[in-house]
Amino acid sequence: MEQITLEFQGKQISAMLQAPMWYITIAGTALTKLPATPSDTEASVRARVLAWLEAHPDMLDRDQIVLGGG
Repeated sequence: MEQITLEFQGKQISAMLQAPMWYITIAGTALTKLPATPSDTEASVRARVLAWLEAHPDMLDRDQIVLGGG
């Protein structure tokens, strides 16, 4: 498993594994990264991504994304 795609609030979100991190994107634009763990499963990564998205709902609006942080 190196990539997971999920839908959240009508948006397609991707998580791509580039060890040691999962890189989370929306329409090809980087949102964040999450540490990978040896015990990662599709379900566990999906749950972590969804938890992050629920904690950062403003990031679903691409106008709010500031590359390089912010």
